[in-house]
Amino acid sequence: MAGMTPRSRWPFDDADAAGWHRDERGVSPVIGAVLIFGLLLALLAILQTTAVPALNEQLEFQHNERVQDDIVAVESTIDDVARSGKPATVSVETGLRYPPRMMFVNPPPVSGTIRTGERHSIRISNATAPGETGDYWNGSARTFETRTMTYRPAYNEYGSAPVTVVEPWGVYNDFDGTTLALTEQDLVDGRRVSLSTLTGNRSRSDAGRTQLAVRPTSAETRTITVRGTTDPITITIQTGLSERRWRELLAGQTCANTDGDGRCDAGSSPTAHVLNDSVDVSGGVLTFRLEQGVTYALELGATTVGDGGRTMEPRYLTDVAGNATAVPENGRRKLVVEARDRFDNPVSGVTVDGSVDGSGAIRPVNAITGTDGRAAFVYEAPTDVETSQTVPVTLAFDGDDSPSQEVTMTLSVLDIDTGGGNELGTPPSVTITNVAGNTAGSQDRYDVSVDAGDPDGDLDRVEFELRNLDTGVVIDTASAQISGTSATVTERLRAQGGDRADEYRIIVTASDAAGNSGTDETTVSG
Repeated sequence: MAGMTPRSRWPFDDADAAGWHRDERGVSPVIGAVLIFGLLLALLAILQTTAVPALNEQLEFQHNERVQDDIVAVESTIDDVARSGKPATVSVETGLRYPPRMMFVNPPPVSGTIRTGERHSIRISNATAPGETGDYWNGSARTFETRTMTYRPAYNEYGSAPVTVVEPWGVYNDFDGTTLALTEQDLVDGRRVSLSTLTGNRSRSDAGRTQLAVRPTSAETRTITVRGTTDPITITIQTGLSERRWRELLAGQTCANTDGDGRCDAGSSPTAHVLNDSVDVSGGVLTFRLEQGVTYALELGATTVGDGGRTMEPRYLTDVAGNATAVPENGRRKLVVEARDRFDNPVSGVTVDGSVDGSGAIRPVNAITGTDGRAAFVYEAPTDVETSQTVPVTLAFDGDDSPSQEVTMTLSVLDIDTGGGNELGTPPSVTITNVAGNTAGSQDRYDVSVDAGDPDGDLDRVEFELRNLDTGVVIDTASAQISGTSATVTERLRAQGGDRADEYRIIVTASDAAGNSGTDETTVSG
């Protein structure tokens, strides 16, 4: 058409074109936001794969240090329980839970495992003891069972963490065969040898804390003396520590033995008695010898954890009082023996029988051993003997008829009529004259009055005992110093709490300066 401008082929008018260009400019912020979000995701991914594992590894390392302290406490608790005879519980932080981290993912909690190990053995050879104890400790090898306890972590990041091991004489870390001791050894200290064994079965994995209940099976209440006579005392134990580590631990206890005669060289430390050339670890077994001719204090104890602990049986009987003493005709002598287990500690509930090979009679005061492992008898000499004589008295418990399970005491019965056998004088007499009891309230109390006399005028001491009539357990004791030809004494005996009983036996013993004694006893109601 004339005078008209042709329409543009562009499908949009100018206004539309202007609007299109505005929409195109809005793409840049969107793309920027997407890129920033992507960078954030990449940063989070980097942090998740690098920073979070590093932080968790640090937490695991710190946790492992705490666990090592806990394991050292376990070893200390084993020693304490063995010495005190009282059970105890110790806590171990076996596991670890990671703290929550916003926007990050933690691995599952760590569940470490604490468990008892395989049975190991301890052997003591060539150790001899004096007296009746020597029937058991006669130089023969004595073997004791023990176990280790290990903590094995299962960390997610700390891959080089050690296995921490408790041996009853120390704690160490095991880094894939390389060991590092965490504590000093407490096996040998000068002339003291101390062994506390661990038995039982316990295994637990936990992400929190694990409680370990340690119980005594033979408390270290007795110390015996031993020595190597013909050969040095030899101690053999299984161990995970190397010889180099043991030499480091025993460094303050070793001495040179240049002559090979089993004795330390002149100039050695007076507290060093482990022969240096004898220290050897082969096949996981430590062996060392103690200086010959030296007397050592031997302390043995046993503990258990978890299941499988055993009650100790009596192994031998030893004399406590009355052996190799004199008693005049028509006199009495108190004889005391003690039943012990293989760790040399008292065993209660053992029935002891007595017999006399000769004149006189034996009467039980307490034939069943109490918590102190002791049984008491009284030997009553004949009314009259023609000449002084030696009378063997045998006390024993039923077992395998081993010589160590009986004690033979030798008593000299003196003929005091002739005047030639009265070196020790006349034994004192003692009579319980009154027992004033009060069983009301929270305890049973008995004021025991006695009259003691001795024509020789050398009265020395009166001892009082309150025993459970059924079990023979000594509940309370008291004593008083006396002198002269006569004395009247009153002492109080008490039973309270779980020691209270329906009936008690009160035993009173008067002694003189020459070692003679007389006894009296009575039974009272609770």
